[in-house]
Amino acid sequence: MNTAFLDALNLAWKIHAVEAGFANRSILETYEPERKEVAETLLSFDNKYAKLFSQRPPAASEVAAATTTGGKAAEEENEFIKTFKESCAFTSGYGVFYKANALNWSPSHPAQSHLILDPATAGTKLQPGRLCINSDVTRITDANVVHLEQEVPLNGSFRIFVFAGKPSVTARALKDLAANMARKGSFFSAYTRPDADTVSHHEKHNPHSLFYTVCTVFAAPRAEVEISRDVPPLLARYVDHIYADDRWNRHVPDAKAAAHAKMGLDQERGGVAVVRPDGYVGVVVKLEEGSATVDALNAYFNSFTTKKLGDTLASL
Repeated sequence: MNTAFLDALNLAWKIHAVEAGFANRSILETYEPERKEVAETLLSFDNKYAKLFSQRPPAASEVAAATTTGGKAAEEENEFIKTFKESCAFTSGYGVFYKANALNWSPSHPAQSHLILDPATAGTKLQPGRLCINSDVTRITDANVVHLEQEVPLNGSFRIFVFAGKPSVTARALKDLAANMARKGSFFSAYTRPDADTVSHHEKHNPHSLFYTVCTVFAAPRAEVEISRDVPPLLARYVDHIYADDRWNRHVPDAKAAAHAKMGLDQERGGVAVVRPDGYVGVVVKLEEGSATVDALNAYFNSFTTKKLGDTLASL
């Protein structure tokens, strides 16, 4: 049943993106290869697990004997435990991996830029085709500690996670990012909602576009982040999605910015991660001054959106 829910989610957001005029129909062809392999893995797992359940459980005397002699009963028990442990990643969903396609960047993807972070060489732990890594951060507006990956509802939007690093280091890069996102023909402005000028200030997820939600995470304590000073107006419109990466995490105990560290991103210079509407990572790029960051994102989205983005638009 859990797998069926994810099947439906995978197909639903793609149909929505196509029918809403955002994505090319070709993305629908990614449904079968992404989910068929998951289904086959599930059938194999169920078959193996069912056999283990149907086997005769060892008697108490056999278990006692195995404990001291390492006999057959211990082997049976170990096989069951081994199968359970090996399957934890799959049964939890975190072991699911989608192979390269237009939505999941790879070295063979049409989008090529020196800013795109390849997990194989760049050290980032965010891998295209896998679920976004979970992490706790502090929301700036109300000081609530939240799970970053759960902050945006499943509303069909791509999540643009701007890991903004240290404010004093990335101030110019953030301003350039916002300016180039607002530029005509960018991946962001090309799909601005027609009623953007009249959207209620209560709209916190999609004030500019129905296809994007922007989250900004600073590698600094909450008390040191001033939205009016540190966040460009375009990003500040998503005021409920501005966070401080100031929560200690036992997985990276020495990190000053645990979320950045867990993602494998520079704790001072940050990076930008695009997460698909179903929670799987699409692409990760560096956050740098100038237009290169948005150019790289334009190239990624240009591989499956209906409009030509960035320089391609300018040349028409």
